[in-house]
Amino acid sequence: MKRTDDRLNALYESKMFNMNFRGTSTDLSSVKIYTNKNSVQVEKQISFDSEYKPITSLEYFAGSVLSSILLAFLERPNKRGSVVEEIEGVLNLSLENPLSLVGVKGYEEEPRITKMTVTVFLYVDLEDKAFDDFCSGALAHSPIYNTLKRSMSLEVLFKKLV
Repeated sequence: MKRTDDRLNALYESKMFNMNFRGTSTDLSSVKIYTNKNSVQVEKQISFDSEYKPITSLEYFAGSVLSSILLAFLERPNKRGSVVEEIEGVLNLSLENPLSLVGVKGYEEEPRITKMTVTVFLYVDLEDKAFDDFCSGALAHSPIYNTLKRSMSLEVLFKKLV
């Protein structure tokens, strides 16, 4: 009987990985997020002040999207043994209704990210179809990309470095 329970648990764990995070605000002006081994303090969702130095929620989010896509390339071995020799990415984000965040009268619409475009510049020893297959295969291993592509306009472009 115990064996059946073990198999059910193993089956669940092979199909689902659960994570937990905790957030607190002791000063009621910033939020501290706790992961398993680290924490990060966030003071603002977004800042329009060019002098503001701390990383905002929106910047952490965009950085997570970009890093997940780039890491999918670096963590996925190619069947032909090709490895990525050089990689860089650029993310462009469009935030709709930004004025509602700063309380401008007449702007009450909900702010939301409507579009992201990621360009991946990549040097890998692959040609044409093999390059395209490698890129789409790597992208398929990005959980953040696979989640967001269903909820917003998220385009990823690949540029081969020569």
